[in-house]
Amino acid sequence: MLVSRSMPDTTTSSAAREAALKSLLVLGTPPAEGFSSGANFNELLRASGRQVRRLVDCTTARIWVARRGGRRLVARVFDEERGAVVRELRLARGEGLAGWAVSHEQTLRLDPGERRPDLKGEMEPFTSALVIPLFRRGEVFGAIECLDKRGGGAFTDADFDHLDVAIEHIAFALDYALLYQETERRALEKEVLLEVSTALSASLDLDEVIEVIFKALHQVVNYDAAAIYLVHRRTQALELVSATGYPEGSDDAFRLQVGQGIVGWVAKTGEPVIVPDVKRDARYVAARSTTRSELAAPLLLRDRTIGVFNLESDVEDLYHEGHLEMVSAFASQAAVAIERARLTRELLERRRLEKELAIAREIQLSFLPEKAPGIPGFDLAGAAIPHDEVGGDYYDFIKVTDTRLGLAIADVAGKGIPAALIMAGFRMSLLAEIRNEFAIRAVMRKVNSLLYESTERDKFVTAFYGVLDHRNRVLTFANAGHNPPILRRADGSVEHLVEGGVALGVLPDARYEERPVALRPGDVLVLYTDGVSEAESPGGEQFGGRRVEDCVARLAEQSARAIVEGVIGEVRAWAAERGLNDDLTLVVVKVLPS
Repeated sequence: MLVSRSMPDTTTSSAAREAALKSLLVLGTPPAEGFSSGANFNELLRASGRQVRRLVDCTTARIWVARRGGRRLVARVFDEERGAVVRELRLARGEGLAGWAVSHEQTLRLDPGERRPDLKGEMEPFTSALVIPLFRRGEVFGAIECLDKRGGGAFTDADFDHLDVAIEHIAFALDYALLYQETERRALEKEVLLEVSTALSASLDLDEVIEVIFKALHQVVNYDAAAIYLVHRRTQALELVSATGYPEGSDDAFRLQVGQGIVGWVAKTGEPVIVPDVKRDARYVAARSTTRSELAAPLLLRDRTIGVFNLESDVEDLYHEGHLEMVSAFASQAAVAIERARLTRELLERRRLEKELAIAREIQLSFLPEKAPGIPGFDLAGAAIPHDEVGGDYYDFIKVTDTRLGLAIADVAGKGIPAALIMAGFRMSLLAEIRNEFAIRAVMRKVNSLLYESTERDKFVTAFYGVLDHRNRVLTFANAGHNPPILRRADGSVEHLVEGGVALGVLPDARYEERPVALRPGDVLVLYTDGVSEAESPGGEQFGGRRVEDCVARLAEQSARAIVEGVIGEVRAWAAERGLNDDLTLVVVKVLPS
């Protein structure tokens, strides 16, 4: 084994130096005109390797160049006929013959049968070897590796002299090419970042923003698959915003929580990560069978992680700090653009929903009576105040005959548009059955059957329906699980109208009973939904049915409209700053003196 310094030796023979220089002329002119692309750099590597083989007459010659900040050595194997890269060889610093020479900064020469130093990593079989490190500006950045002297035997001192002369020129050419590549890369990155910044500032559409990011990033960082996730603010789930390069059927791999998988780890810690080999990382959640390396960077907005930018490659150990720096720059701009696009989308969605709610509100208001009808001997009033833009409460005055008026009040389990849709179906069914002039118990039974067939089991309607015979002052009613209306008699006594049956839509074959009740001058009938009795104070106490009765008692001498407004006013005052927590609907029927 021969170990010596790799810097040029002044004792090298002039003949060896002249032979080496003549041979190196084949490499072409100094790189003042080129190496402006990876293809030209590959041509330099191929030509250098070819001339090294001629100089020392070996079967294999490789040029190893340091990457990943010197932590890895990379060499390329070429098809000499086509000049194309066949494969890329990789060594960790210190592995193999080249790794030993670079880490020790010394030449390594091994003769056939000679005892080898302690070499790390797997190596292909060889008989003899000559490896010399490459220096630039005093630092080692690669190595020339020659294996197996043609015809057998050992590499000679003349071989070493020839190679020792050649490495000075090869190192200069490679150094120049690498600097040129680095300069071009930096210029391209700045150009792409400027292009992305301009495009992102102009677009408010989230899909367009993502497309611009993916397309631009591919110009400076190779990847086979990419995905952008956003962290759901409430559930802390990672929502896949967009992905490219993933096969169909990989949806399960995208269902991640913060802390789960490599992406989840980045979302949790806010730290970027490079994984050289995903098969050796327990955090990896397999979405692609061909993925070998991964890079993930957080999307940071005002020091808050709003998402993760993830890249995957089919090449092992592809990504390094330079890639991470670039992706982080993209992520920084992407975070602002994505958040702006998301807020814009939410704003547009909210405006669309508000418009739809306004339309639904108008439709629902059309279901409610504009005003209470005037009938002899009675004073009527009603009001409905939805908790949201659209409510699930309903009341109505329905003309049955010239002497009979239907009184209806109902409440759907739930709120919002779904409740309003069910209420619309209930109203249509009720009116249809009333027009058939069925008895009240038959009307409730048929409406119940229709609701049971058309709604989910957790959806039901509580309702009270009665027919007021204002000529004879008799109310015939059926209560389907609704808050029992309050009938305050003129003498101050109170009755609750509870007869009927279960809520509508609960049982398929429910039966309902009806009951008549005589009304006398001075009586006040109050129908209400649970938004009245269950309104809560700031301390959480409910208004309750007893307070409704007390309120009616204080207002009994006033008009029906005044009673409605008085009850609503007391409920609002009870809720105070807490506000109403449900739809609030109220109907008052007051019997006037003869």
